[in-house]
Amino acid sequence: MKKLIIALLVLGSLCVNVFAQDVDDVVDTNVSNEVDFRHNEVYLSGGTTSLIGAFSGFFVVLGQGFADAVAKNKEENPTESYAKAPAFGLTAGYNYFFNKHFAVGGMTTYEKFLSMNLFSLQAKLTAQYGWTYFKIYHSASAGLMFVPEADNPFFIFDLTYLGLKFDFDRFNIFIDCAIPSTSLIKVGASFKF
Repeated sequence: MKKLIIALLVLGSLCVNVFAQDVDDVVDTNVSNEVDFRHNEVYLSGGTTSLIGAFSGFFVVLGQGFADAVAKNKEENPTESYAKAPAFGLTAGYNYFFNKHFAVGGMTTYEKFLSMNLFSLQAKLTAQYGWTYFKIYHSASAGLMFVPEADNPFFIFDLTYLGLKFDFDRFNIFIDCAIPSTSLIKVGASFKF
């Protein structure tokens, strides 16, 4: 029985070595047939409020609470209605990848938090690295934020300190964390062309 097992192991290792050479040859010939790299990407994401929105919203609630206390308005409590209002951020954007690691693009965001509506338009730089189907990315952006109640837009910036994406040929799915002017945590998808 020992001789039979040893003979099968030796025969198996010889077959593996012979066929492994053939597999290497097949892989080498397919490298030239890779799919062309897609440079353009459009994306849409949704998430929580931004750090700016949460911080500003805190003061709106505080101010409304003081106003209610002074007026002693018991008929309606705006703070309670604000607590039921949804708070969210939406982002839409475009990236142009120069190569598989660096991109430049732009994005626009909309954020609703309590009674505030925030709009922004930003230019963006992105760097990514990783493997074929999983990538890690970081980005920095700067632009203008528009608040309907304010007279003039003001300068803002944003930093995506950690982004993770499952990257496929035509699309990807991602989650990222950013501060201070876009959603703290976003989930989204993109289409590449």
